[in-house]
Amino acid sequence: MPNMFGTDGIRGRSNKEMTAQLAYKLGKAIAILLNEATVKRSRPLVGVAQDTRTSSNMLFAALSSGLMAYGADVLYFGVLPTPGLSMLTRRFGADASVMVSASHNPMEDNGLKVLNSLGLKMQEPEEELLERLMESDHEPVSWDRIGQLHYVSNSTELYGDEILEKTHLMLDQVPIVVDVAHGATYGAAPYVLQKAGARVHTLFATPDGYWINHGCGATNLGPLTEVVKTMGVPLGFAFDGDGDRVMAVTSSGRVLDGDDLMAIIVKYLLGKGLWDPKLVVGTLMTNSGFEEFLNNMGGELVRTNVGDKYVSDCMRENGALLGGEPSGHVIYTPVNLTGDGIGIMATVLSILYQTGESPEELLKDVQKKTQKTVNVPLGQRVNGSSFDLAQFPELQEVVQDFSQQGMRIVLRPSGTEPLLRVTIEGDDEQVAQALDTIVPLVERIFKG
Repeated sequence: MPNMFGTDGIRGRSNKEMTAQLAYKLGKAIAILLNEATVKRSRPLVGVAQDTRTSSNMLFAALSSGLMAYGADVLYFGVLPTPGLSMLTRRFGADASVMVSASHNPMEDNGLKVLNSLGLKMQEPEEELLERLMESDHEPVSWDRIGQLHYVSNSTELYGDEILEKTHLMLDQVPIVVDVAHGATYGAAPYVLQKAGARVHTLFATPDGYWINHGCGATNLGPLTEVVKTMGVPLGFAFDGDGDRVMAVTSSGRVLDGDDLMAIIVKYLLGKGLWDPKLVVGTLMTNSGFEEFLNNMGGELVRTNVGDKYVSDCMRENGALLGGEPSGHVIYTPVNLTGDGIGIMATVLSILYQTGESPEELLKDVQKKTQKTVNVPLGQRVNGSSFDLAQFPELQEVVQDFSQQGMRIVLRPSGTEPLLRVTIEGDDEQVAQALDTIVPLVERIFKG
């Protein structure tokens, strides 16, 4: 498994782990990889987009310098959500692309996500090869083969218009609140809603780089919930820093996570006779209540490891139209091949507008179980593939005891942050009891 790459690219603290030198080396490695492969043009073409972090311009410049110094052209899309980069990678026929973003991580972090020509995250063998090429002694190209930078000034419109075309979204003065987390969706989300005819109230839309994800967005729904309830609007949506996640809140204060949003899409597809094959790809974190809903609808849930690239891989293997995670990473292939917060927002709003039903009505058959996650800080990011509960006999015994009581317990290292995520699923009393026992034990073991 690659050492630098986690489940969602390379991440770390800006100007500490995430340096200009690292970005340059990655650009160099991508250019070498593409030049050694068979490409359709004299120089490979690599798309690049970024979020709004203070460090994103620095990393974009360094990455692009590495790409051009080693003979690749750069197609720069500016600030754009990751799913927009994925979509435009295919539209412009780029050979690869890179997103400069740390997604939902704190503002001081940054990251680099490498996508292939389909706009999908590269596989582990390719990431391992990139890591080797980053440290190789290849010489830069001669002056006449240096790559060039091309700027696409209307990327937001190109991406937004394709979302509207695929979802057929029409909103006749419907009021919608969106929390763009001071991030990459600050332009595209209001653009899509306004062009569809909605009345849009936008929260946290100061893209100065200092406040991305801070107390807002898909990982902190408190402010959105308060505004939606106070204004009495039907729905509000919140995105993370790079726009591949979305969560929603109803006027009653009900939170709609990724499982809920997928359930709405499943009911629509089933009613139209379009759910084929009748399966949804989820992860270890997918709620068992959602799985029971799918079974009652005549379908099934296929679980995979946590991480949207694993969901994406499994969807392609099984031909599934829909897959995702409770965190709000939802992939719906008729709209995009990757998790697309704005695309899922537009899909769900289009379904609600067409059916005339509320989210609560569409979700009346979904009886989710209580599920809570506690993040335990670690000294450093842990490789999930090497984490084995058997290494901690005391913890393993406690987990097994609670599991025998009918609870579902998942302990997993985060693929993007130095955290161990402890997730418990069951009834309210069971979950509270298990968390009170397991979390202190985990803290003692991993902090001791």
